Amino acid sequence: MRTIRKAVLLLSMLAAGCTTLTGCWDEVDLSDQGYVSALGIDLVEGQYVIYAQLIQFSAVAKTREPGTSTDSIWVGQGKGRTLIYALGNLQQTSQFSINLEHMKVLIIHKRALGRIEDILDANNRQRASRYTSLVFATGEPLLALFNTGTFFGRSPLLSIMYNPGIQYEQSSLVRPMTMQQFVQKIFEPASTALLPSLKIDSASWHVSKSPMDVQTYEGVVPYYNKKPGSFMSVQELDGYRWIDPKFNQYYVYAGDEESGGDGKGNGLATVNIKDSKPRVRLLRGGARPKFRLEVKLRGHLVELAGQMTETEIQRDIERKIKANIEQTYRIGCEKKVDIMELEEHLYRDHNRLWKRIRANGGLSLEPDQLEVKVEFNLAHSGKFDLS
Repeated sequence: MRTIRKAVLLLSMLAAGCTTLTGCWDEVDLSDQGYVSALGIDLVEGQYVIYAQLIQFSAVAKTREPGTSTDSIWVGQGKGRTLIYALGNLQQTSQFSINLEHMKVLIIHKRALGRIEDILDANNRQRASRYTSLVFATGEPLLALFNTGTFFGRSPLLSIMYNPGIQYEQSSLVRPMTMQQFVQKIFEPASTALLPSLKIDSASWHVSKSPMDVQTYEGVVPYYNKKPGSFMSVQELDGYRWIDPKFNQYYVYAGDEESGGDGKGNGLATVNIKDSKPRVRLLRGGARPKFRLEVKLRGHLVELAGQMTETEIQRDIERKIKANIEQTYRIGCEKKVDIMELEEHLYRDHNRLWKRIRANGGLSLEPDQLEVKVEFNLAHSGKFDLS
């Protein structure tokens, strides 16, 4: 009898304990969620227009096999006087719960760039938003940009918009920027933030005989003191790559490009530059400070047509890159953009001088305020004879 009572008591205790155990009351069914992978923001007639791109989960997993369907991307549109209201407008037509927890990209149309503080504030008020998201500008219709093609039917995530690091490693020019890096730059008092800008290229690639729309860079939008400056194209930005601390590699010609190496003393060499180390020095203080930009480069010869000596290659590379940097700096001066980040050098290393200049209206750069010196070391020439 006593054994039965103990068994009943034990079972009662176990039953009471089960009531305190947590269950799956907060379980989320993935089929009820719409995960936004990219968010586009435009400004039309005083209203925000947002575009939310959603990617089918099965499309994300595509890596090798070509897809059988192009219906792997969905783009929704919402409008409103504020961004939060525009998001609510989008939610009214969605067939599921809009979820921003996996948003990887924020693209801002050039029409909305003047309201960057409002955009960042509204985005960061969303509990699910992350500072690791990549941020871009564009002048293209956002709906068209979100529906550009991918190669071999692979995942839409294998594009410049989602994975810009691959292209930067191949040809260093426009460095991708996360929201954290962008916010850090625009709130620094002497920094110039270079917001990458995307466009659609319909001429470079074809699927069989049909043109293929792909994403590419068109340039950058400089931000200074939280305000956008004059747009700089990829061509105008060309000399910036040599001062980029994250520079990886770039190919440069040396010699007579028009002859193409005709074997009559007119040589043409292709050099792969793998290392760039810039250094800024203040040569003169005062109201119009003068700077020297020293750039040390290292690379190797990958192609040679005709005849050239090692010294000829080195001198020609130095001459071209020096002219390249000077041209980009001159264009920056014309557009009132501190593209070489000289003010930041004053702010970091000569703060008292920077404060005096700031108190008198700020730093206004002219072409004669920068002296450029370039040194190139040809590390090796492979099997080519440079004698």
